[in-house]
Amino acid sequence: MAMITKEEIVEKIRRETGMSIEEIEDRIRELMRIHDISEHAAALLLAEELGVITTEETSAMKISDLRPGMTDVNIVGRVLKKYPPREYTKKDGSLGRVASLIIYDDTGRARVVLWDSKVLEYYDKIEVGDVVKVLDAQVRESLSGLPELHVNFRARIVLNPEDPRVEDIPPIEEVRITTYTRKKIKDIEAGDRFVEVRGTIAKVYRVLVYDACPECKKKVDYDPGMGVWICPEHGEVEPIKITILDFGLDDGTGYIRVTLFGDDAEELLGVSPNEISEKIREMESMGMSMKEAARKLAEEDFYKIVGKEIVVRGNVIEDRFLGLILRASSWEEVNYREEIERIKRELEEMGVM
Repeated sequence: MAMITKEEIVEKIRRETGMSIEEIEDRIRELMRIHDISEHAAALLLAEELGVITTEETSAMKISDLRPGMTDVNIVGRVLKKYPPREYTKKDGSLGRVASLIIYDDTGRARVVLWDSKVLEYYDKIEVGDVVKVLDAQVRESLSGLPELHVNFRARIVLNPEDPRVEDIPPIEEVRITTYTRKKIKDIEAGDRFVEVRGTIAKVYRVLVYDACPECKKKVDYDPGMGVWICPEHGEVEPIKITILDFGLDDGTGYIRVTLFGDDAEELLGVSPNEISEKIREMESMGMSMKEAARKLAEEDFYKIVGKEIVVRGNVIEDRFLGLILRASSWEEVNYREEIERIKRELEEMGVM
């Protein structure tokens, strides 16, 4: 990422906005006070708020360019979905908060994860349909296959920015059509990516929660001797709880097993990971194994979702024992008005209408 001095930023703002140097400096000092950041960071933030692009490299980045491990990225996207905040326990025993959004541009989708103070700062201000610019975020791996932009203390968000990339983002009504391909289950093959399936939940196999590394989402273990959680890849971490839901989907042409993770699983079940974790602990205290508790919980507590018709989106993998599995990145209620319009379009393409 190209570096630019504070003085160069001020001059660029002056040229592109017509503001006086004194006015720009006053705004910078105000941002320093409000956000408790450095003079350089405040100058960058002011430039972003005014829509002044300070680097060439980051201005052209799209979601399809994101790769795990990237830092200081600059991405613009429209908010497709908001997930409610939830709590987690930090290493010092205090409670933190985390929330996430799904955003998209004309090249794909990404999850934006807000941590702690950023939840308070941004979550309630952002609505579905808003365009956001995510600045100085880190890109991490995701279980769902979507890139994750983590917004921690260094990162920031600009709401409805002036940015040339905004013009390329399709309206929210069109995004599902442009990014996912609807398929019947009978036509699904191993390796299919960005597929969309409409079907009815026919069976719930298991519901469980595990303690995960916030960086890689892999399971972490507790070291009682040191009193810390250890990730094999990232060392000592503050774990978050992730829900896993396995269910079977039937669309009348076939049947496929679906795995849903994290916020999406919690939303479909209507229960927080802490509640699920507590129920599993109760069952384990009665002598059940984790696997037995996960199955029993699915059968006795979450049978209510059986019979629910939904649309699921994700990628297809093949398991040597279970066969094809749709590794879901999102789900939603069936919008019957959109389904009718879809059928009309298909009939028109066939020359029937």
